[in-house]
Order: sequence, then structure tokens, then C-alpha cells
Amino acid sequence: MLVLKEARLVYLANPKTAGRSLRLVLEPFAIKVTLGNLGRHIPAQVYQKQWRPLIREELGADPETFAVMREPRSQMESWFRYLQREMTQGHSRSTHAASFAEFVTARLADAPPAYARIGRQDQFLGFGRRGVPVTHVFDYNRLDLLLGFLETRLGQSLELPVVNVSPQLPPESLTLPAELEARYRDRHRAEFELYERVARDGVLVTRV
Repeated sequence: MLVLKEARLVYLANPKTAGRSLRLVLEPFAIKVTLGNLGRHIPAQVYQKQWRPLIREELGADPETFAVMREPRSQMESWFRYLQREMTQGHSRSTHAASFAEFVTARLADAPPAYARIGRQDQFLGFGRRGVPVTHVFDYNRLDLLLGFLETRLGQSLELPVVNVSPQLPPESLTLPAELEARYRDRHRAEFELYERVARDGVLVTRV
């Protein structure tokens, strides 16, 4: 999470959505708030309950929030590839010993193993039960819209670096059996439906 005081914005970093790149761009504009460890990946619900009142007091106003959402299937592929990095070998969160189909199957289990404990984007962004959604949700495939939004709010030209790229894998290694694909999409229906709303215009604004 980053607090951009002058822009009255709080960035909530949804995992696997160019967060490292955005952090590099935005850190020069972020303030150091005296609220303890803000952490990198704070979900909207946690922000609302624990941090929003404190940040509102710190800024003297209630900031808007923004985040990025990725097409759910693409995000799952990115997680699988990310956990294939050489440095993960031998760790409980490594996917070296699993196929993509096994990874998705494990993700759908009632008690997923460590390497498949992947959160849902709709819940992270505050669209679950009793959640308060992020104000501006941008499509990962339209980061140009996010940069334009930030340039307007910050009054600065911005360029997004490419960092933290996951290993590339052959496309055939990321296929799923039809039954598993259908089960995954059904279980994550709310996440897919939310992404459709975001992708329609490249950004979903939940309130002005």
C-alpha cells in the first residue's frame, strides 16, 4: 500500500498486477506515514477497517483508492510461472513439482497446500460480502489508462518500467482439461464477472 498525499490517493497492490513496477514509479510521490508497517498487499476490507480512519486523519481528508485487476485465468498462470522461479525450488510454495492442472486443482481444494493458497481478486478489491470496493479498479491490459489517471492526479509524466517478470513457459503447459477449466470458472464466477465489468471500459469506478 502506498499513500499519495498530494493526489489524495491510496494504492492497494493486488498481487501479480505489475505492483513492483507501479511501486517504483509511485514511491517518490508517497509519504512516509507514522502508522507502522503498511505492508505491500493490503486488501480493501483490511484497509477500510484498520487503515482508512488513520490515513484520513493523517491526510486531513478521505482519500480515494485505486488498484489493478487482471483477467483471472491470466493471473493464475502468472502465479504458477512466478512460483516456478529457480529460487523457489525446495520451498513449500514452489510449483516445480506440479503441472498447471495440478496447481489449479490444488487451488480449488478445501484446504489448498501452501503453493496454491492464492487469494481471489474480487475479495481483495472489496467486492465480497460486506466489503467496501476500491474506488478505481483498472484493467491490467489497459495500464495506459492508469498511467493517464495518475499523471493527471500527480501532475507528472510517468513511465512504467518492466520488472519482476515471471519465467516464460510453453503455452501447451498452461492448458487445462475441459472439466477442470469449467469447474475453476464456475467456482470463481464472481471474479470473472467483476473482471468483465472492469474490462468493458478499462476501468471501473465504484463511486465519485
